[in-house]
Amino acid sequence: MGGQRSRITRAGMINGQPLIKELEEFTAPEIKKAMQDTRGGSFIPGQIMVGLEKMSSMFKVKGANQELLAAFGLSAGEVCQVDVKESHQDEDGNKFAIVYSLTGEVISVTESPSKMGELPDSELEMAVSAYKKTENGKLIYEIDRNAQILNLGKGDLMVEHRRNIGMA
Repeated sequence: MGGQRSRITRAGMINGQPLIKELEEFTAPEIKKAMQDTRGGSFIPGQIMVGLEKMSSMFKVKGANQELLAAFGLSAGEVCQVDVKESHQDEDGNKFAIVYSLTGEVISVTESPSKMGELPDSELEMAVSAYKKTENGKLIYEIDRNAQILNLGKGDLMVEHRRNIGMA
């Protein structure tokens, strides 16, 4: 193990708008299983996964322009595509390429208070319908609500279920 990692650089693309210096913060979706209690005739209760909780993402952009903010005004059926690429380095000098790819709808835009002498920023929140994360080209997550893909790093959990209903 190389120890702690440091984020060295990052670049983003939001609906075709390149962001390098402007992408101040990025919060990847939280991947959380939706669980239900089970008991039946058992003395000891348990839980079973019944899906995933909804995914959302946030990103803060310094000096967002009209083209970027137009992602909020997409019409029904249109989606926003966000790609964030980061380069990390650990304490031993090992380098890692992290890529986040998200598809969804921008559901809110919050502009920072207007203060003289400060750079304006906008925080965008996105309802995520598809999310893929890789590290050095190796898949970590691939989740796609519309295509019914659920891969949490150990293979697609939905492949047989899609086949069972004729989606494969």
